[in-house]
Amino acid sequence: MAPNPSRVRVLHVAASLSATWGGPAATLRSLAPALADFGVDCTVATTALWQTDDAAPAAGPATRAFPLGGAARIWWAHSPRLRRYLHQALGDGRFDLVHVHELWHHPGLAAGVAARRHRVPCVWTLHGGLNEWPLRRNLKKRLYLRFLQRSLFESAAGVHALTDAEAESLRRLGVRAPPLVAPNGVALPSAQSSGGAPAGFAWQPAVQGKEVLLFLGRLHPMKGVNLLLSAFIRLAARFPNAVLLIVGPDEAGTQRRMAHALAQAGLAQRVVFTGILDGAAKMAALAAADVFVLPSYTEGFSNAILEAMAASLPVVISTQCHFPDVAAAGAGHVVATDAAAIERAIERLLQNPAGRCEMGRRGRALVAERYAWEQVAATMSDWYRGILADREPAPLGSG
Repeated sequence: MAPNPSRVRVLHVAASLSATWGGPAATLRSLAPALADFGVDCTVATTALWQTDDAAPAAGPATRAFPLGGAARIWWAHSPRLRRYLHQALGDGRFDLVHVHELWHHPGLAAGVAARRHRVPCVWTLHGGLNEWPLRRNLKKRLYLRFLQRSLFESAAGVHALTDAEAESLRRLGVRAPPLVAPNGVALPSAQSSGGAPAGFAWQPAVQGKEVLLFLGRLHPMKGVNLLLSAFIRLAARFPNAVLLIVGPDEAGTQRRMAHALAQAGLAQRVVFTGILDGAAKMAALAAADVFVLPSYTEGFSNAILEAMAASLPVVISTQCHFPDVAAAGAGHVVATDAAAIERAIERLLQNPAGRCEMGRRGRALVAERYAWEQVAATMSDWYRGILADREPAPLGSG
């Protein structure tokens, strides 16, 4: 699709751009530059949370990071100065549209309120925020949704759902804002960078020459790390050359519990925890791996799955990842959130090196065909323009 020459000014609002913030930050850091090629001038308003991460790049032509307020101790990303900026910028007519990324945090509430007050169209990307698994376990989020977020949805110009499952969650809520159902994108690495791991990272000797099972994501119970752990413990004796490479930030003491369980099973030397990796180090982890595993109990849309397929890795994912394209394309196995099912899927891949290479090739082809950032940016640009066109007054004499 050819870029549209008319310019649209969009203010993106996010709680953080730090790599530790996960999918919303990673998406925005890639989406904003891609939109520039489609006539969308992006400014990002965020908080100083991203400045704790030296690796976090600017996410577009202009990025404004505002300091946190005192209330950030009890409500992450609370920033009165960001709120004041939003009212000033929208009141002055600097932007045609506001795009809020993620729910629950102060920047989203501040942006939604400011957009409504100044009559600037506002759209939201859910990023998994309405997934049932975390909502059932978090009373504060359920109350926030009922008394604040639902009202913001009602006044929104549109809501971006990453999957059909997310769109269905909006319908169950009775949200009238028209949904756009469209995936995230991913940068496709060169064939050379996806074919082998460059040297130079401290964790690499531990996985050299091994069959590497890669987990990439937050170490949080909802990611199904307990299922991966159980499956690996059961597989370890049959596949003595297999190791776990666990990449991502620890949450809720998950890494300590995993390390303890592996030590109890006599497998402490067959797991590597790297913490969060970004840039070249993350690409090296993907290149070093043989199989990617994400057995989540819930996902909005996993960037990690896209990154794994882009790196030509076969994937083992749960049905709750809501990514049926994997099975349809023959790019991996989609199984129940069950340790035995995950074990069997990994075993099939470890027993068949040629088969997993073919699955990896199919996954990379799928990403190139459907999930390149250029395609995502084109869809988003058209969505913005459609919203703005619907709001334009009819020309004099019409009707």
